[in-house]
Amino acid sequence: MRIRQVVPFIVVVLVMTLGGPARADDDRGSCSGGPSQWRLDVGRESSTTLRLRFEIEGGDPDQEWQLFISDNDHRVYVGTKVSEDNGRLRVGKLTADRAGRDRIEAAGVNLDTGESCSASLTYR
Repeated sequence: MRIRQVVPFIVVVLVMTLGGPARADDDRGSCSGGPSQWRLDVGRESSTTLRLRFEIEGGDPDQEWQLFISDNDHRVYVGTKVSEDNGRLRVGKLTADRAGRDRIEAAGVNLDTGESCSASLTYR
């Protein structure tokens, strides 16, 4: 075989073996009734696992938030967190990569002010 024929073959085998490049999707937006902004980030952790991260920033420090994250209507996280000194809070979780497209939804409600954040994206 010639080198020209071998190199493309090796690249294809490596991509198939390693699963290709890691892919990530993210989205950002404003929260209702307040200064906060949200960000939802989804990326591949492994061939069967996704890494989810939901962040809220721009609010006041030491405020309590009720948070919810789901993947195709399967609950990934429900809990309460307090914003850091800089007004930021974040939740990171791993979840199974479900068959087909994954519809990731995240929401947060500031229990002190009533401000709410709602995010969603579809990961292929």
